[in-house]
Amino acid sequence: MNRRDLFSAAAGTAAAFAGLPWLTASAAAHPDGAVRVGDDQVQELHETLRNLDALDQRFGGDLLWRSAQHTLHVVHDLLDRAQYSNRTGAELHSIAGSLTTSLGWYCYDAELQDRAAVFWSQALNTALLTDDSALTVRTLANMSRQAVDLGKARDAVRYAQLAAQHTGTWAPARVHSLLAVREAQGYARLGDADHAQEAITRAWKAFERGTTDRDPQWADFLNEAELVCLEGMCRSDLGQHGRAVTLLDRSAGMQDAAHDRNRGMCLVRLSGAALAASDLDHSVEAARQSLQMITNGMTSARNKRVLQAVAGGLRSYENDPHARETVERIIAAAA
Repeated sequence: MNRRDLFSAAAGTAAAFAGLPWLTASAAAHPDGAVRVGDDQVQELHETLRNLDALDQRFGGDLLWRSAQHTLHVVHDLLDRAQYSNRTGAELHSIAGSLTTSLGWYCYDAELQDRAAVFWSQALNTALLTDDSALTVRTLANMSRQAVDLGKARDAVRYAQLAAQHTGTWAPARVHSLLAVREAQGYARLGDADHAQEAITRAWKAFERGTTDRDPQWADFLNEAELVCLEGMCRSDLGQHGRAVTLLDRSAGMQDAAHDRNRGMCLVRLSGAALAASDLDHSVEAARQSLQMITNGMTSARNKRVLQAVAGGLRSYENDPHARETVERIIAAAA
């Protein structure tokens, strides 16, 4: 899918749900209670959330957060003004919470970090009010990932450990794997190799227990390729650059098109790790592959930021024509 197709997909997804008569803010606001939300409408909303998350996994959050924010406003309006049963009301609250934490992630990927933090705070409040431990875990896992990027590695560890305290008996192995690798990322950024290794080991042991029909949809992204990538990122942060290159290279070759955004991040981190390992050719090749993904429609501002940091490292090889050309292409594409 190219950039034009991406814009069409995002716009089409937004129009598909924003234009439904029962879902528009004006319709939901009728004082006579004419709008009633039932099972069919709830399923349409669930499908909308799945579509938004799928687009994020493919292309990044830059083009999604505004549509998601509009949808969240509509869902809140339905909660306040529409007619529904108690069971449907509980579903709507769950949808609002899930959409709020997804919206935080889209903003995080779009480098709107303060806005992301606000939505995650709202999601945690919703989780508290509705006693939704799964929402609590998902949101804290997101906050842990952001904390690493913001240079708050101790907070990243705390968020992951706090999330683990809310897993209870409901959480399947895939969720435990996610929390363990989030904890590992925090320790790795702290330079704590022993604790990072222990957490990585826990992540793989949980992952190898396999999937179940209880796995939440929001944990589906953690396939083998992604876990290999996240371990590679940990190795890079620990200064284990050769090991990181091996893992990140392996991951980049495993990821499928549905997870292109994650593959793009893997390639960017591979380029940085290869550069740190004095493997210029490998670094340039990975950067160019990542650039091609941007050309093909990747809009993740987070990926572009890390790619710009790689360009800073490549500038020290300005006498190499391939490195120089790659820097120029990064400046043009990732600005």
